[in-house]
Amino acid sequence: MLGLSKASKAKKVYDSIESQLNTIKEWTHNNKLPEKMWADPYMIGYFFKTVALADLITNKKPYSATPDQMVIKLCFEDYICPENFKVFENNLFNLMDKELKAKKIGALKFDDLGNHISKDVDKDIDEFLLGNRHASRVIFLLGGVLKEEIIQKDAQILEAKKITHQNKPKDEAAAEKLGFKYRDMLPFYLSKIYLKSRIEDLCSNEL
Repeated sequence: MLGLSKASKAKKVYDSIESQLNTIKEWTHNNKLPEKMWADPYMIGYFFKTVALADLITNKKPYSATPDQMVIKLCFEDYICPENFKVFENNLFNLMDKELKAKKIGALKFDDLGNHISKDVDKDIDEFLLGNRHASRVIFLLGGVLKEEIIQKDAQILEAKKITHQNKPKDEAAAEKLGFKYRDMLPFYLSKIYLKSRIEDLCSNEL
């Protein structure tokens, strides 16, 4: 019964982020997630954090709570990257181990906005933490809990706000045509800034 419960929660988490994954597939040449995503430290960090936060949200836990690791595992293994799960899992554990070691020796440093500014860590850890941070900012924007200071000062969020404002008439018309109520598109445009060029690069490397 416990296993069924975990599996059910994993499906619920996947359903909550499926639209984002489908959008990413639209940026590719074959409508599939690039296999190289699961060896890329930034993408691993981004989607691990996305799923972890989605687990908290769908199960109505506070953002400060600890995500259910089994639910996260099943979400990736059964739905997101079943064919590449072992590659993803091995890379994730390796990155988390390196992050922990860097943390233990005091090598990790962050500025007032939560940006990772350490200079004495490997590039893959820097990219992993960057992916973590970007995913958090998108999810926290969606939840309305991102700090106002970050919204007002982060360069990529400011760029996304500009795009959101420019595209609002078009997005409102599209929502109305589909019979939907217009929603704030800032998180969508921010995730596009974070991910689209990286996805395209990964796809070009697979050709």
